[in-house]
Amino acid sequence: MLTLDTSDTPLLRITVSGEVTREDVRLFYKQLDEALDIAGRAGLLVDLTGFGDIERNALLEDVVQEFGLLDDLAKMPRCAVVTGNRTIAGMIRYTAPLIPRMDMQAFAPEDAAAAEAWARDIPPPKANRKHLPGLTMLDSGSPDVLAFEVEGYIDDDHIERITAPFRARLEQGGRFNALARIKRFGGVDPEILFDKSLLGMKWDAVHALHRYAVVTDSGWVGPFVGIARMVSDVDVKIFPTAAEDAAWAWVREPIPQDAPSRKT
Repeated sequence: MLTLDTSDTPLLRITVSGEVTREDVRLFYKQLDEALDIAGRAGLLVDLTGFGDIERNALLEDVVQEFGLLDDLAKMPRCAVVTGNRTIAGMIRYTAPLIPRMDMQAFAPEDAAAAEAWARDIPPPKANRKHLPGLTMLDSGSPDVLAFEVEGYIDDDHIERITAPFRARLEQGGRFNALARIKRFGGVDPEILFDKSLLGMKWDAVHALHRYAVVTDSGWVGPFVGIARMVSDVDVKIFPTAAEDAAWAWVREPIPQDAPSRKT
């Protein structure tokens, strides 16, 4: 069962107990959408201490509904989850940095009061990230190195700015290196995830890239780099901001004409 208590706004209390059904999920998200329209911005306090299980179709429904909320995450700047399940708490800590515009934290049942206080104390609205620079191409000083900087929110309007330099380099043929400087990732428009031109460019780039340096101090990048290493032949390395010079030196090294695949 999923229940939503809106009597204490700007704090919305969500209680998950017993087995959650697909109808529970549908009704909950309808109520949440209406509550956010009224409140504008609210902190979320999610009590999972009584959670038992969730039906398979209810889980799929929840995923679909969550994707629909991506554009509204700024309305829920803080989400405190109270749970005694260490697996759930670990998943929250692991995935929280990946969620744009929302700060999510897990609290043990004995810290429920602290969870409520934290969720209630929502920060003031930030500047609209859609108006901040999302992606800027950098002068690498080498025709075999494409470099760019990520800072702020990447809107679907930026698709052409993202794909054009890569497509131009791909048309030249041969392998090349890339460097990404990630300062502050403010999120991405969900429509980008399904943009055919970007997906096609990524597929082509995976086969042409030799080295990919990521310069950042953000910890959430690590898991994605690990996945990239497993599914592609690209040599990917993370460099802390203080070692950016080393990253540039690495991607500017000449690419062997017969650069072998890293996977055999």
